[in-house]
Amino acid sequence: MERGLDLAISRMVRIPSYSVDPTLKNYHWLDLVKGQFDAYDVGADTALLLDTEGNIAEGPGFNIFTVKGTRLKTPAANVLPGITRQTVFDLCKEMRIDVAASTISPGALADSDEVFVTSTAGGIMPVTQIDTKRIANGQVGALTQKISDRY
Repeated sequence: MERGLDLAISRMVRIPSYSVDPTLKNYHWLDLVKGQFDAYDVGADTALLLDTEGNIAEGPGFNIFTVKGTRLKTPAANVLPGITRQTVFDLCKEMRIDVAASTISPGALADSDEVFVTSTAGGIMPVTQIDTKRIANGQVGALTQKISDRY
């Protein structure tokens, strides 16, 4: 929580929603587990998978948010709509922070001012590196910290 996560974008593609519905918890995790092994192979903490269109999807057990300026985005498709993800939407409404579910390209992710992930077990966890790119100068971002404190 203090240093932030180091994510690696996996070569493994998230199984498409027409094959396995990602909005339902299921026991099919082969793509996520393979992605996690990819992350370990490069020394990262965890993996981030792309969808079949090449856009950001999710990681093993977490949703991802980007921050650009004061606007948050999270992937709209090919993800489990997690409880903590929804809590971030609720908190942003209370805090008058703009948040939207939409498509996020890897380029937009790399260009983010801040990145964080959400999970039931971890809450709101900052990301300070994706592949070899440092995010927020390798520090926990101010807006991420503000939302985390409110959480």
